[in-house]
Amino acid sequence: MRRRDLLAAFCAMSFARSDFAAANEKRRKIGYLSWFPPTMKIDLDHFREGMRQFGYIEGKDYEIEAYFIDGNRELARETVSKLVQEPVDIIVAVATPAVHVVKEATSIIPIVMYSANALATGLVPSLSHPSSNLTGLSLLMTDLSGKRLAVLHEIRPTLRAVAFLGSANDPQTGTFVRETRTAADRLGMSLSVRLVDGPWAIGQNIFDEIKKDGSEAVIVQPIFTGYQDKIVPLAMKTRLPVVSDYAVFADAGALLTYGHNQVALHRRLGYYVDRILKGAKPADLPVEQPTEFELVINARTAAELGWVIPQSVLIQADRVIE
Repeated sequence: MRRRDLLAAFCAMSFARSDFAAANEKRRKIGYLSWFPPTMKIDLDHFREGMRQFGYIEGKDYEIEAYFIDGNRELARETVSKLVQEPVDIIVAVATPAVHVVKEATSIIPIVMYSANALATGLVPSLSHPSSNLTGLSLLMTDLSGKRLAVLHEIRPTLRAVAFLGSANDPQTGTFVRETRTAADRLGMSLSVRLVDGPWAIGQNIFDEIKKDGSEAVIVQPIFTGYQDKIVPLAMKTRLPVVSDYAVFADAGALLTYGHNQVALHRRLGYYVDRILKGAKPADLPVEQPTEFELVINARTAAELGWVIPQSVLIQADRVIE
């Protein structure tokens, strides 16, 4: 091979290596930590959709290391330690306990959160000026307790006793209980509270005891999202209608859900990731509090219970499961 051909070949190889290096430099690594079980992988798919809306192609522009730690705090700490040591470019943390674990592990890597009441739980000092490496979505879940009970009361005006099933280990539980009790008092209902260490502790005995105590419905804290296919059938065996936040519960047979649109919010996380990848600092990205909510009514469950859903409730619903 002549010298000129050798030089051309060398240059071509060099450019190819440069292109390959540039491509790899552009591909950013995102850690995704969800407090929920693997049954909620659909959330990750919605986040990917959000990234696509901002023009990112997985495998070309970014890659994801995703973990669903099923409420295991020790596993969460081990996983976050691994992500920090790599390090990843951004960590997306889903659910308040997961955000707390990530925040404790790093003050450098940007964190995009999906959390409830970030201000009340001390995750950020201000919604408009969050901490140096953390921003994202702060959901008004506890603030909606009154609306959930109001809809339940409109469906069943004679209801006098309800139960709250929550987590003994979630920073949000106290606020959930307080807001739900205030709403119950206002509507003339009594509220009994059952706290468990985790979803694995929820068995038929829990609902048998709730029913025996006189409760006529059970409000399930959204930290148990992902276990709706276990929780709802157990409650229904004792003819206890379930009320919760996310539509996945209604799809599993809960009587009603009222809360944020989970699909839209997981897509919205892509906005924060996009801004940070383009150079924005988390502290300069105000935490958003979503203002759109959805009411889902399961008319099939109501019929099974022998309850009638008033027309006044049906016209409020964003979706009715027949």
